[in-house]
Amino acid sequence: MPELVEPRDIELMRRLSSGDEGAFLEFYRRYQGGVYRYAVHMTGRPEAAADVVQETFLTLIRQAGKFDEEKGAPGAFLYGIARNHIRKLQEKESRYVALGEETDDVYVGNGTGRNYNGNGHFPAMPGNSETALEGLERSEAIQMLRDAVLTLPEHYREPITMCDLEGKSYEEASALMACPVGTVRSRLNRARSILLEKLRPSHVTAKPLGSRWGGRE
Repeated sequence: MPELVEPRDIELMRRLSSGDEGAFLEFYRRYQGGVYRYAVHMTGRPEAAADVVQETFLTLIRQAGKFDEEKGAPGAFLYGIARNHIRKLQEKESRYVALGEETDDVYVGNGTGRNYNGNGHFPAMPGNSETALEGLERSEAIQMLRDAVLTLPEHYREPITMCDLEGKSYEEASALMACPVGTVRSRLNRARSILLEKLRPSHVTAKPLGSRWGGRE
């Protein structure tokens, strides 16, 4: 079993399997935000992410008894369910929806000049240290990066989402993706190279982007 298994998660899954509603609510509170952000980055659309979260936890209720603590962590089990729902959604739609076409009011802002941070809330307005023009340029750079991430194949998009967008360590991403740390590292490096190449013609240079990336050791 991976070393990053939370004992509390194991306990909750055992109780959840026996129909303990309180265990489900606690497990939901522990993971809902992370699953939502993961789904947002993987689909590019908050409304789709919300559907994924709902379907994921409904499936968890039905399939909690299938969890085998000898094979992996509860978090990996949950993210595996979310991953399957995302794939089903993408198969139905047969194409990715560009963020800029349908979700400008969410990612770029809704007239307030604030950027969406992926968990249902907006961060505080920037202080005087950032001018309006700098804020706009930063928003455009973030938008371009998100658009580029959505063009990656799933096996590259997932480690970028986990490590670079969610800030998880290689070990944490490995546990949630149910794959070796070495695989996470190699896919992440390849994904970064692809993104830098995609963004090279833009105003977003490789140097500042690269300085912000890097899963924690």
